[in-house]
Amino acid sequence: MDYREDSFRRKFAEAAQLLGVPPDQIVSLKLREDVSSHGDYRELVEALHHDAGLEWSDIQADLQGRGYLVGDGNARVIVVEHETGLELLYIAGSIASLIALVPLVLDGWHALRGQFAGRRGVPDRGMEIRRVDDAGHIHEEPVHERFPGPFLAMGSALPALATTAGLIEAELRTLNDQIQRLNSRVGALEQQRQSRIAPGPKPHSPPEPRKKPTTTRRETKP
Repeated sequence: MDYREDSFRRKFAEAAQLLGVPPDQIVSLKLREDVSSHGDYRELVEALHHDAGLEWSDIQADLQGRGYLVGDGNARVIVVEHETGLELLYIAGSIASLIALVPLVLDGWHALRGQFAGRRGVPDRGMEIRRVDDAGHIHEEPVHERFPGPFLAMGSALPALATTAGLIEAELRTLNDQIQRLNSRVGALEQQRQSRIAPGPKPHSPPEPRKKPTTTRRETKP
């Protein structure tokens, strides 16, 4: 058994349970850098709470590092501590996470790390996306783009974006439920139509009894 893949599967299963989706819908965004102090992560979530109004809580789960659940009521992401760099776990199809929470957390982290650049090195070796498919296999690919934008300058706009994205997601879920109900109704009507059109089996009738041949007697004259 591949220990690394097994630990990844456990982590994605834990994250999926926390975020309420199947494991194959979880994305891991991993930064590659050196973090000498785990206190940086606590400062990050506290800054996100103070400057952007995000709520956070500690997570007791098998995430290969200490985790924090961060959210704003519309979406949630998981921040995981590593000496080799921050990791974000989020839902792949969550609009609110992709356009608001993920960039907000990354901007906050880059701003925070930039403050420390003068007193300790913060070499940046990029980031990578990791996912687990429905068969449990790990897929990793490098990411060559950043999420630019100053954290404090965007702080006032991103909550509005998150709220809008949350409304869009709620509307999409409602539409999807309506489509599912409509498809079920159409299927039921089609079955009823087919049952009325299709000819039923002919009733089985017993064979008619065979008639006995009749004979006529001829009278003979004396």
